[in-house]
Amino acid sequence: MSRADRFDRADFEVVGTPARSIIEAQAAPQAPVRAEAAPRWMWPMNPIHIVSLGDSVTGDRPQKHRPHEGLDIYAPPGTRIYAASGGTVLRVRDGRTSAQAKTRAAGLFVDVLTDPDASGVQYIQRYLHLGSVRSIDKKRLEQGSPMGELAQPHTSGLAAKSHLHFEVRAVREGGGYGPPLDPRRFFPPLKVT
Repeated sequence: MSRADRFDRADFEVVGTPARSIIEAQAAPQAPVRAEAAPRWMWPMNPIHIVSLGDSVTGDRPQKHRPHEGLDIYAPPGTRIYAASGGTVLRVRDGRTSAQAKTRAAGLFVDVLTDPDASGVQYIQRYLHLGSVRSIDKKRLEQGSPMGELAQPHTSGLAAKSHLHFEVRAVREGGGYGPPLDPRRFFPPLKVT
């Protein structure tokens, strides 16, 4: 069973206005790197709002005794969330009132199928713990398109600190999610204090 199959694909209400294509400034320019090593994606929020980076992909999250399948990006509630790359919204799901504990823990979230990279590989990006989502369901997004805003703590998921949980998985041949990948490998370098 894929991770996607563990979530109910029921319809739900989408909040917000149509997305506009805006690309926010990223981290300060870095020294040139070879094309194949260059990041493909932008950070899903303006880096000036990123307070810290938390756990990334681990097989056994310390003190929780379960895997952690994404990167926690801490920022103030209400921080605008943007499409990290071009792609198509697969689904927007409001799990905040779900009967399923795992879906409730995800809160309001969005899944995006990325455009193919230079090798033809596509990825699923998952944006969890949103407070609101714009009208983007099943729509094509350009990199930098506004998607929504970050939730207050304990309102979209269970966390005591406001953060975006950002997951990345390669799409398997024939469909379905592959294993979780560390999102940091797709982003420009970032220094946070």
